[in-house]
Amino acid sequence: MMHVRVRCTGLIIENDSVLLVEYDDNGIHYNLPGGGLEQGETVKEGVAREVLEETTAEVTVGPLALVYEMAPHNQSGEYREEAPHGIHLIFECKLKEGSTPQLPIEPDLHQTAVKWVPLHDLDSILLFPNIKNEIKAYAENKKNIELVEDHQLERQVK
Repeated sequence: MMHVRVRCTGLIIENDSVLLVEYDDNGIHYNLPGGGLEQGETVKEGVAREVLEETTAEVTVGPLALVYEMAPHNQSGEYREEAPHGIHLIFECKLKEGSTPQLPIEPDLHQTAVKWVPLHDLDSILLFPNIKNEIKAYAENKKNIELVEDHQLERQVK
């Protein structure tokens, strides 16, 4: 049975800059704040929790902005065979009033900073996954995908 890991991620864009988490693990690289969905939480709850854990910022989770799939079995030797198959659900988020992103007191291993990176500087950094062009296009076009949550649907009877 194939297991697909669901990663909940926040895309926070303010003043033409994107909020990124900086890591120094054999060189500096960046990620959007996010992580694995935990048992018993919705995807949107997972996004809010992950952003809070990695940036100390409280956010309002908005619509789905991008979906990224990492399927190791489709890569040409770029990934280890045992690398997990993952789906990243990337939601547009807004900082709550008075919430300022910063490095947590106990950051993740190798996490060195939380930074606003100007969209026009994205090409000069190492971003994993490499969705720089997709982030820039999203910032320009704002084409959202609505997340349909089952608990909000009207019940039907057979």
